[in-house]
Amino acid sequence: MDLNLSSKGDEVFLTKEPVNISRRKFLLASAGITAGALVIGFGIPITEARAAQMSKPIVPGTRVPAFLEIRPDNTIRLQSPFIEGGQGIFTALAQIIGEELDVYPSSFLVENAPPGKDYQVMEKGRRFTGGSNSVRSSYTTMRKLGAAGRLMLMQAAANEWKVPIQQLTTEPGKVIHQTSGRTATYGELATAAIALPVPDTDSIALRDPSQFRWIGKPVQRLDVLDKSTGKAQYTIDAKVDNMLYAAVQHAPRLGLEVGSLRNEAQVRQLKGVHSVERLPGAVAVVATRWWIAKRAVEGLQVEWTEPGPQSTARYMSATFSTDAFVKELAALTGEGESAETKGDVGSAITGAKKTVSATYHTQNVNHAQLEPPSALARFDEAGNLEVWLPNQAPDRKCEIFCVGPVTVRSHKTLI
Repeated sequence: MDLNLSSKGDEVFLTKEPVNISRRKFLLASAGITAGALVIGFGIPITEARAAQMSKPIVPGTRVPAFLEIRPDNTIRLQSPFIEGGQGIFTALAQIIGEELDVYPSSFLVENAPPGKDYQVMEKGRRFTGGSNSVRSSYTTMRKLGAAGRLMLMQAAANEWKVPIQQLTTEPGKVIHQTSGRTATYGELATAAIALPVPDTDSIALRDPSQFRWIGKPVQRLDVLDKSTGKAQYTIDAKVDNMLYAAVQHAPRLGLEVGSLRNEAQVRQLKGVHSVERLPGAVAVVATRWWIAKRAVEGLQVEWTEPGPQSTARYMSATFSTDAFVKELAALTGEGESAETKGDVGSAITGAKKTVSATYHTQNVNHAQLEPPSALARFDEAGNLEVWLPNQAPDRKCEIFCVGPVTVRSHKTLI
């Protein structure tokens, strides 16, 4: 998230030069912080004093990696540990946190959180968006985040009005003292709340599910408008000076290797072509324009060869049949793997008066994001790498890109 931002009106634009800043400096410099915004994050204390005020040390694995920034205009900025790819996680987190914070989901501005251990909320310190795990792995944590924020804002109001916190209540976006009729918006209380300790999340009472207003209810998606009007920023929208474009032609079957390129010399001579590259199971053309790269790589005459004995690539033979493979899987015997077990299924079936058996077949579900997945990479003069990419596992960037000691700056985009 080390982006250099410039503003014009209500819009924010990416500039071409990155800036490397610490998370602390980023928090303090974010829009709203200097104007008195409340930042809440377990594991990301804004001051050493707040960390010292915590009732007990933060246990690894219980950190809330996403943090809230409550701005003076009552909008809520949330850093999401999970990547938005059209599945609606940004809206879901706004529903979950907003329910306990007492803020309309529509008040949230949700962004992809940067890489870092603070945002690894899943078991064993993992961070991955997929397998329908985002909400399941963070539901209680995010509810507690919202509830803690609400308590801090109520305490700030209690201190200012010199009344017991028990006399206060909230309505969406504001604290109310019904006895005196006084009210204050969250944005107005943010400056006072920022200095308060974060409550112990183990003792926070959460809202009764029967009182839910937004969790489990239909709400308007937060990302639809920007995606419908072209404002949403994908990797393919990122630009840097003097960038080149690459297009890829993959092998027709898994495991095949690149043999000869019969017209490589002619393709290299095409106007705008920078280079022709051989890749594992693919060839690529790098050019000054995307269309030039696309047309050139499509015109490459590749002789694909069968893998050699030393190949470790997954291989699909020329005789592979999907129908035959389905029949092979159906004929497998054994207990198999249980995806989920609740209760004693065996006893229930054995004791049932009537059992019904059925076999269902379904096709593989293809992911269909709005943007064809793409990536942008730039090396600086020191050999460090900066990347923009839609990445479901953002903390694995060094495993993927690093060759030797190198600093990697990663910009998370929508998928």
